[in-house]
Amino acid sequence: MVLISLILCSRNDSYMGNSRWRLETSINLALLNAKKAGFLDKLEIIVSDWGSEVPLKEVLRLVPEAKGRVKFIHTPMDIAILEQKDSKFPEVIALNAAARRASGEYIGRIDNDTVVGTEFFRKFAKLHRNNPTDDIDLKDSFLFVERRSVPYRISRLSLPLSQINWFINTFRKFFKIESATDWGKEFWWSPVGIMMFHRDIWQACRGYDERLIYWGWMEGDLALRLNQKHQIVEFSNYVRHDLYHLEHYSNLVEYKDRNGAATPRKKNTPKLEGLNYNENSHSWGLGNYNIPLQVYSSSSILRTFNFLSSFKIIFGILLLVKDKALDLLLSKIPSAKIFIGRLNPFK
Repeated sequence: MVLISLILCSRNDSYMGNSRWRLETSINLALLNAKKAGFLDKLEIIVSDWGSEVPLKEVLRLVPEAKGRVKFIHTPMDIAILEQKDSKFPEVIALNAAARRASGEYIGRIDNDTVVGTEFFRKFAKLHRNNPTDDIDLKDSFLFVERRSVPYRISRLSLPLSQINWFINTFRKFFKIESATDWGKEFWWSPVGIMMFHRDIWQACRGYDERLIYWGWMEGDLALRLNQKHQIVEFSNYVRHDLYHLEHYSNLVEYKDRNGAATPRKKNTPKLEGLNYNENSHSWGLGNYNIPLQVYSSSSILRTFNFLSSFKIIFGILLLVKDKALDLLLSKIPSAKIFIGRLNPFK
């Protein structure tokens, strides 16, 4: 029986650089981490492929564990263009299409470049066995976890799977948690690590509001809508932050605006009041189209360890250590800020 369906959306393009590598890494490490946790047979991954001319199913290099467990819903380009209107990528529709066709008891949305760690699967399985508790009822809750950020200087290298896996496992405690609480917002305003709830809730609320076809606010809207009937849970209190985003913004300006040179796009406007529990019609998630799930059935050999990539990861580690040491120094010795500022040749 499938306990968790991980759903994500993507497209076969070069979105902000190495998008295919980030997608492959996300899928492959989720599978390998689930296997390590004894969770593999309880997991399926559904990729909503939005309008790719050459389907992702035909180009991704996945580990053998993907066979039969990774599934694709490929929305043809003509349908994608019709449904997305003037949006570049309507995540809400693409994700709803995956959620509608998922078979898991729980359906969890992740980004297409977020790695789900081993401990997440272990802790969820344990919590599921002992649920409900006095603190939480999984079947009646909106579950949200923020994510940790893998530094851009590492994720941009497109390292072989074994090396990026080693790097994440070795340095994960040093990765920054991307949290909206840092600027006074609720935790569910944060960039999503995973947003998950029971399949019955997905069916009842009819998923994301499909009018939010631009960028942002889609999880916030859903949190407010579901809070009308269900508990909103800061799920990191139960499973920690074992989710790792492969960063693709090269600087803080692009990250803040989420509008890098390659991705100019409109933003959804937050609406805090007057929301309905379900905002979509009964045909939500492309239910009025006959688009089948396609099961992944092949595997290919991944890149092996090589000297050049080893040099790159060592250099990246040195930069990471330098950054952390500098942050620690500045936090402990306020006067050092002035001194280091004077010495910094980049200011």
